Amino acid sequence: MVDKVPERIFPMSNIHLSEPIIICGHNIRNRIVVPPMANFALRKGNNLVKPEHLQYYTAYAVGGAGLIIVEACSVVEAPDILSIYDDSCIPGMSSLAEAISTSGAVPLVQLLDEGIFGSGRIAIEQLSKEELLSRKNLFLKAAVRCMKAGFAGIELHAAHGFFLNRILENNWRTDEYGGVFENRVRLLKELIAEIKEACGENFIVSVRFGNPNYNELVNTAMIVEQAGGDLLDVSTGCSEYGEIPKDFEFDSKIYAASLVKKVAHIPVICVGNITTGQQAETILERSYADMTAIGRGHLCDSDWGNKAIAGIMPILCKNCRTCMWYIDNKKCPVNKRK
Repeated sequence: MVDKVPERIFPMSNIHLSEPIIICGHNIRNRIVVPPMANFALRKGNNLVKPEHLQYYTAYAVGGAGLIIVEACSVVEAPDILSIYDDSCIPGMSSLAEAISTSGAVPLVQLLDEGIFGSGRIAIEQLSKEELLSRKNLFLKAAVRCMKAGFAGIELHAAHGFFLNRILENNWRTDEYGGVFENRVRLLKELIAEIKEACGENFIVSVRFGNPNYNELVNTAMIVEQAGGDLLDVSTGCSEYGEIPKDFEFDSKIYAASLVKKVAHIPVICVGNITTGQQAETILERSYADMTAIGRGHLCDSDWGNKAIAGIMPILCKNCRTCMWYIDNKKCPVNKRK
């Protein structure tokens, strides 16, 4: 008996969503991004790549995503979180980069300083200038390891209240790295330039950032571009965004991305409650962003990319009050029925 062919929900394919884009010489086959999402069920045992990581990242690539940003990896040794703090991490990361790229997607790695954020005890003002610059150097060394592992680039995690985000927003140091905006953005600007110099012009440097102050949000984007950054991944900062225009039909994060898109000359990624290919297509058609990141959609249906481009409805997230996937993907009600 032949299985029923899934019904198309659109009369034509999503032409904007399926359009390739070239970034730093890397041909990304479409505008669909898998954003960095950690599977907390795998945060046990060690901080290295596990077979399960290879399985589900490969599934995203086979499922049609163009760009895959691997979940945040710590630039310092951190238990129970993927890490890239020394060369012993390279073999596992290399297998992950190969699995993604041979399946047709372009792989990046998101980098964060889990040590500073995780402690919750150290304010940016408490770090000496030498220690601040030393921690910046940890990101640089981690980026070089990612390049050696075969990744097309990295993403600096400067959003969601993590270390680089705190430097950008909540930083009242009295030296040249704190206080006024021009000083708060200095470390990020230097880091981008140093990574590009060390890893070469074909190595993608993306920055995930956000800021409830729209003026600083837009200015951060311009600084990233001037420093040599290649990709702007707009999310939230240390706090959520305020009101957005009543006639804007998408998430506040997508509204923030649309503001960045108006001034940027490099590609902009947006994220925020995108569930269908039609929504993603509309965002691109209206030039709110250049690429669309779909998180929960991929968690529920690894074939989201192929289905969205073909105009087929993917398996939809049930929007549980507490996302079971982040606790243990096996407990996700959607994954249970697949």
